[in-house]
Amino acid sequence: MKKLWRVTAIILAATIILILMCVISLLVYLTITEYRPASTEETENEGAGITFPEEKKTFTFVSWNIGYGGQGKEMDFFYDGGIRVRPGKDEFLECMKGIRESINKCDTVDFVLLQEADVNARRSYYTNEISAIAGVLPEYMHAFAKNYDCRFVPLPLREPMGKVMAGLIVFSKYQPISSNRNAFTANFSWPKRLAMLNRCFLVMRFPLDNNKEFVLINTHNSAFDQGGVLRKSEFELLHNFMTTEFEKGNFVVAGGDWNNNPRGFRPEMIKSGDLPSTIDPAIDPAFLPGWQFVFDPCTPTNRFMDIPYSKGKTKTTIIDFFVVSPNIEVKNIRTISMGFKFSDHNPVVMKVEIKQ
Repeated sequence: MKKLWRVTAIILAATIILILMCVISLLVYLTITEYRPASTEETENEGAGITFPEEKKTFTFVSWNIGYGGQGKEMDFFYDGGIRVRPGKDEFLECMKGIRESINKCDTVDFVLLQEADVNARRSYYTNEISAIAGVLPEYMHAFAKNYDCRFVPLPLREPMGKVMAGLIVFSKYQPISSNRNAFTANFSWPKRLAMLNRCFLVMRFPLDNNKEFVLINTHNSAFDQGGVLRKSEFELLHNFMTTEFEKGNFVVAGGDWNNNPRGFRPEMIKSGDLPSTIDPAIDPAFLPGWQFVFDPCTPTNRFMDIPYSKGKTKTTIIDFFVVSPNIEVKNIRTISMGFKFSDHNPVVMKVEIKQ
């Protein structure tokens, strides 16, 4: 009996040592291969795009978090309290088909801002979604800013997410003066940050006939940020950047997935029959006072992922919107209700005019 206990103890000790070695090896590997972007990086512009008409005063935009084609209405997600990690292959292909067909209808829009676009990830079956979407907007140029690059996301342990490479895209009818990835400097501490995003915002500049610039920003701010510590830092950085541009006399539009409710939002505004909710904490009143927070109050832009989407049962909110400088007039804004069929977000469409 003693011999059996001794053998069992040796096997148990060896198993524990092996597990520890695997964990340490993985941490070392992820640390060595960690994505460490510079604070500002020039992005590579690809595709067509015409010369920007400097006399142009009216612009149209679409902003949509496409959820990498893996967040359709049947999906729940483990990070949000659900179970699933990625959709089935057929689900994914159906979502990507719907996303491409929807974006194809945006071919009269000046700018298409997308978030959560995968270029090489297990969760999206290693599909290059930039190429897939560029194929339906052949007359547009596009720029990509990577915000997620992890060789192996080990969570959840029962079914690891695996490799992820993803980011933000802007499709533009016009060639910009410049296009840059600007890093959000705050992040989770080690080792959690090894498997999380390196958030950023993508900035494009276009020349106007008054010797000023039109500055377009695509942002995707932090989620899964208890207490809003990361978001607070991100909003401070955006505040400083956008205020500086406005003080130069430039015209600024920032859109995207802010993972916060816009200033002025109240849950009872949603009239779509969905179950409304809020995201805490609220945006600090000191963030861009006097600027316009532009959103369609009647229709949710985002649904919670703890359960598959069921109207009136699944929590919804508004976190996708635009922030526009005071020298720009907003003509209209609307959220296109898709019933969250292809993504956990609905696209938002806006039209503005630069004031003379």
